[in-house]
Amino acid sequence: SLFTGMFSIVDNTQLNENQYVMKCIMRALNVAQDDLLDVVQIVLEKLTTALARVAKNPKDPQFNHYLFESIAVLIRSVCSKDPALTTAFEQFLFPPFQTVLQMEVVEFTPYVFQLLAQILEFRPEGAGLGDAYSSLLPPLLTPTLWERKGNIPALSRLLTAYLSKGAAEIVQQNLLLGILGVFQKLISSKANEQYAFDLLRAIVMYVPQEAFMPRMKDILQILMMRLQQGKTPKFVGLVTHFFALFIGKFGPQMYLDQLNQIQPGLGLMLLMQVWVPRLQAASPARLEAKTQIVGLTKLLCDTPALLADANSQQIWSQVLACVVKIIISPDSHLNALSVEGNDDDAEIGYDATFSVLHFAIRPVKDPFPDVPDASV
Repeated sequence: SLFTGMFSIVDNTQLNENQYVMKCIMRALNVAQDDLLDVVQIVLEKLTTALARVAKNPKDPQFNHYLFESIAVLIRSVCSKDPALTTAFEQFLFPPFQTVLQMEVVEFTPYVFQLLAQILEFRPEGAGLGDAYSSLLPPLLTPTLWERKGNIPALSRLLTAYLSKGAAEIVQQNLLLGILGVFQKLISSKANEQYAFDLLRAIVMYVPQEAFMPRMKDILQILMMRLQQGKTPKFVGLVTHFFALFIGKFGPQMYLDQLNQIQPGLGLMLLMQVWVPRLQAASPARLEAKTQIVGLTKLLCDTPALLADANSQQIWSQVLACVVKIIISPDSHLNALSVEGNDDDAEIGYDATFSVLHFAIRPVKDPFPDVPDASV
């Protein structure tokens, strides 16, 4: 068969790693998605054997990238149809992945973290983390891991996956404080602030309110300090996205109360001086557009303070105009929460800064699935 011929080349230790053969395996696996179940164990054995060999001396970055992409194809093809099979992938892949992490193969650790996140994201709802993932979490919070720039995007995604699948266990094991420590480290860097907000949004979406709300004042103070130090368009976009999510989940009064603890009137001042100008300048798109509409609509409907005097009423009308602008903007793509991609057209390959695994890309999570159409 095709796979037998290609793997005979990969298995031959006398030959150098052939990136074209591994790319062909990746493409063939993607085409054969529905027919993989019968051969998945054999193919995984071949791929992990190749992984163990190249981990000792990584030479060809393109070969290595296609190798990890091939594993990602298998995970996506099989677990998207039957999430219960994630257990089998964990049992098969954890030993070689742990070897890579213990050997500190820096070229491979970002790939391993992406695949660990992918498997965890496919775990059945309500299944929790399981023993393997639970034991792996404390070492992931080790500061030295986060010193390597190449690890940060994949590690952040992995922590977000942990929060989505095992928030209650994380709280029970007193690990939330460690994750908040990672957030604080990431938010201090302009290069990593987007990953800090990924974690923060996941905390708001998945962690029980009583577990993180006592820390909310400290979190908001950190955000306000960053806002004062450098009000870049990117940071303003991230922080106002977070505010909309927070209001959508917990209501406008909680938003106002938390910020007013820091400084009386701070919530409305941010709305007027930061949030509204940002939306007037540029409309958000897709998932953020929906989140903004949900949050701002709650703000408009459930905030009596916005109708208290002429100045507040002016803010109310500006917020309403922003909501209407998002709804009518053709760039908002309100009912398309992610950009539809085509696997055949995708540019797949190694990148020296951070190599995203195309076939392991994180699925979009709608924080408000009970609102099917935010424009209505």
